[in-house]
Amino acid sequence: MFKKKPTKAVSRALLKKAVDHKSWDLLDKLLEIDATHINDNSYYTDTWGEWWGLLLECVRHNHVNGVKVLLKHGANKKVGNWGDCLPYTPLEYAQEHKLTEIIQLLSSHQSPTYTRQTEPELPELNDYDKKVNRQGEIRDDTGMVFQIPDDDD
Repeated sequence: MFKKKPTKAVSRALLKKAVDHKSWDLLDKLLEIDATHINDNSYYTDTWGEWWGLLLECVRHNHVNGVKVLLKHGANKKVGNWGDCLPYTPLEYAQEHKLTEIIQLLSSHQSPTYTRQTEPELPELNDYDKKVNRQGEIRDDTGMVFQIPDDDD
């Protein structure tokens, strides 16, 4: 039996939106379709020059299910922050903040399991999402990143 092909592409904005809204079922579905941008480490910034990606964002907020989903789909455990900061990996951050369950996930050589409870629809892109995607395209093309204002949704 063939899987129905999605009509919408998986973009950085949809991945970021799933993490921001703690929508782990959506994140799992998106990464199942296409995990191309899973290790992009320019999704988040502190506005002072530090940048990090989806896995570190989930670790920083102790989102165990988010970490499980990302690791299930092959997130690189060594991709940490970068920029104007002291660099650290997700595991180093978890150890420093004593996030026991996340330390176990990041230290394991096996991929964790995560089973969706729902079958979420892929959301439509709004203007903010388009800015997030454009930011990623510019980074891919030039290596430069720039901050965009936070979304108010």
